[in-house]
Amino acid sequence: MLPPAVRAFDETAPRFDERFGEWRSVAAQRSAVRRYLTQTFPRGSRLLELGAGTGEDALFLLERGYQVTLTDGAPRMVVCASAKVRRAGYSDAAPVEQVILEELDAFGDRLRAQGLEPFEGAYSNFAALNCVADLASLAGPLARLLRPRASCMLVVFGPCPPGEIVVELLRGNPGAAVRRFRRGPTPARIGREHFAVWYHSPWQVARVLKPFFRLRRIRGIGILVPPSAAEPYISRFPRLVAALEAADRLLAAPLALLGDHVLLHFERTALEAP
Repeated sequence: MLPPAVRAFDETAPRFDERFGEWRSVAAQRSAVRRYLTQTFPRGSRLLELGAGTGEDALFLLERGYQVTLTDGAPRMVVCASAKVRRAGYSDAAPVEQVILEELDAFGDRLRAQGLEPFEGAYSNFAALNCVADLASLAGPLARLLRPRASCMLVVFGPCPPGEIVVELLRGNPGAAVRRFRRGPTPARIGREHFAVWYHSPWQVARVLKPFFRLRRIRGIGILVPPSAAEPYISRFPRLVAALEAADRLLAAPLALLGDHVLLHFERTALEAP
């Protein structure tokens, strides 16, 4: 049976791009992440994506000469991503696999049985890891999938986003405004599906991925650019969003922890994972 969070995203998969694709706040945050991905991974790298969704980020990288193996736990997300990759003509460079994050080790075993080499890098966008309660269980399996010194770019929810706090207070949702300060599982819902989210701090993520990964840098994503909770209203002001997006580039390092999301750049150490 699929985990509750995976079921939630599976339900929304056919409408996911329609709902989020036109929102300028989402596009601005996605653009910031993509800039770091292309700056970090050498062109032509063979990459692993965790929580690929409908394949938007993978397609962007494929168009720029990368090879990407897409994974997502939701079967209908996999169907959508596969169709998108096929229509764009990148099927040979982009296998799409249904992989639940908690079953990453079994996925690695299958790849090794096929004689495939470890990946040259990995990434995960838009907080897929926040749906996993025990991140420590991913450290070894993820390490075995990557070469030593490979970069691993993980985007998780920011621990203290003023944008979300302000937006949710204006909407009359004080509980949602402070939800990222909670410890343990936090209730969430997409459509009819209820599930839990864990707001891991960047330092928690870094701690549980040791000793196989070393944290190299932290960058804020969406510090001034509003969160998706401000949609669709904020998309009516494209010039404002563009100005905030430009300001975010200057603030990404010094105010990283205030981002709606936070990009954590890890480097795979040389320590062999058992």
